[in-house]
Amino acid sequence: MIARIPWRVIGYVLAAVLALAALNHFAAFVPFTPQWSAKRAEAKAGRLEGQVSTLEREAAGQAEIAVATETFHTREVIVREIAAQAETEARDAPDADAPLSQERADRLRLNDQRMCDQFPAICADPDPAAGSAPAVPPAAPAG
Repeated sequence: MIARIPWRVIGYVLAAVLALAALNHFAAFVPFTPQWSAKRAEAKAGRLEGQVSTLEREAAGQAEIAVATETFHTREVIVREIAAQAETEARDAPDADAPLSQERADRLRLNDQRMCDQFPAICADPDPAAGSAPAVPPAAPAG
């Protein structure tokens, strides 16, 4: 005859297997178990990767800003040197003291205004206390 299957033993074995699987699953939430530590380490690694990515983008942005600032300062120094050289040449020219025609003075004033519109930092108002005067005197009132 057919041997009788001990269902009770099979039930106990299945219950034990399910209980062990449940314990293994919940061990990830119990502090100081290897599963819990592994989960925390994985979460920390994810956070650190995000921080590294953020810091890399920030460093790249700071490098771009530094390059742009250096380029700006270099250009500003060059423009100031050229302007100072042109001013010296204009003051030392043989006809430096000759009066300008009104048309030429207006044209120079317009060019100065255009340059000041494009580069306001280099067109600060002259300091009368220091004895400096504008390169082109203001227009005389029409009359």
